[in-house]
Amino acid sequence: MPHHRSSLRASGAALLLVALLAALLHPAASRPAYADGSHHGHHSNEVIVQIDPQAGSTIDQLNRDHGTTTVEAVAPDAGVYVVQASPGEDAQTESAELGYDQRVRYAEPNMIGQLPEASGSQIKGWGGYDPAPLATQYAPELVGLSQAQALGRGQGVVVAVIDTGVQLDHPALAGSLTQARYDFIDQTSTPDDLANGLDDNGDGLIDEGAGHGTHVAGIIHLIAPDAQIMPLRVLDSDGAGDLVSVIQALNYAVEHGANVINLSLGMPARSSLLSSAIRSATRQGVVVIAAAGNLSSSLSQYPAADSCVLAVASIDQSDERSAFSNYGAWVDLAAPGEAIYSTYPRDGYAWWSGTSMAAPFVAGQVALLRSMAPALGVDDLANLVAATARPIEQQNPAFVGQLGAGQIDIGASAAALESGLWPVAPQRIADRCTS
Repeated sequence: MPHHRSSLRASGAALLLVALLAALLHPAASRPAYADGSHHGHHSNEVIVQIDPQAGSTIDQLNRDHGTTTVEAVAPDAGVYVVQASPGEDAQTESAELGYDQRVRYAEPNMIGQLPEASGSQIKGWGGYDPAPLATQYAPELVGLSQAQALGRGQGVVVAVIDTGVQLDHPALAGSLTQARYDFIDQTSTPDDLANGLDDNGDGLIDEGAGHGTHVAGIIHLIAPDAQIMPLRVLDSDGAGDLVSVIQALNYAVEHGANVINLSLGMPARSSLLSSAIRSATRQGVVVIAAAGNLSSSLSQYPAADSCVLAVASIDQSDERSAFSNYGAWVDLAAPGEAIYSTYPRDGYAWWSGTSMAAPFVAGQVALLRSMAPALGVDDLANLVAATARPIEQQNPAFVGQLGAGQIDIGASAAALESGLWPVAPQRIADRCTS
């Protein structure tokens, strides 16, 4: 892995946490995606806490001593709960205080995640009901898609889309969706991508995230049309959700057979709990891909900057970094992310721009490669994608070393896999959490 990322060697405590995270597979009682009064990237008064199983204490005892109250029993057998901070305390302060308690193994704010495109600067437009531009847009040719699909199409591979859900009856997608699916916001088995016509998060925009998951799923389907897509809803129609829902969805995806996970969402800071869940997924052979974010910044975005994730920046049809795309030494790859045409509710298509559109190109690429060689591990898949990427530093002189291995070339990666002549990656990006 690049030197800027943390070591993948987990401590004994982290390994125990990974083992205990299996209990998160079963959703608890329904709760909103975010609460009124949330700010600074997390619920203003919610903390995720894990009681040390060796401490011989209970959540009731912890609440009594700290003045906290239980909001949700996430995984009681593992000692994992969401608690409301004591009166007058915010989540950040309460997390620190709980962290000093020797009975507590882990405490952090229940952060709010959102779509990189869920803002006033989003770029999307209704494209009608015509699927023809899917094949004629610039992106398929740019990544060598026709060459790749002559060798593989994603058959036998499951890609989980952890997002706003997917339009479950979209004509282009319905036949490719798995029966394993879940809505972690409404706690139902129908993770449909629906707009509710409300400004739920009070930002002055209505349903700015609606259709996002459907659009992402359509890009994966474009690249790997024979792959199955697992729709998991963790974000509402304003594009907001919380840490607990994302972790539950990630673990659900692994438990239900996903081979690839696409996370076109982001959070303002690293979460140890989410990192542990991602590390566990990777060790079980699942490739996790995430959008680098749309802040036009080199500041790390999570989970993209996590050591076990392939972080994807956005480029245009000239291989130049999109003006909105994040960049940095923590980015692994670049893919088309400007004016991408894909599926959109209801039953139609839309143009949309963002790193959220770039990430599923890589997710589809990994699905296609894995269908060609099911025995390939995470390390080999990630390094093959990186080794066959096209350098784009000449087109981006101000971002040398900031856009990873370069622009993905799906055709070249499939051809290399088919021939058995594996190129050497410019840098090893795929020490995938196995040490």
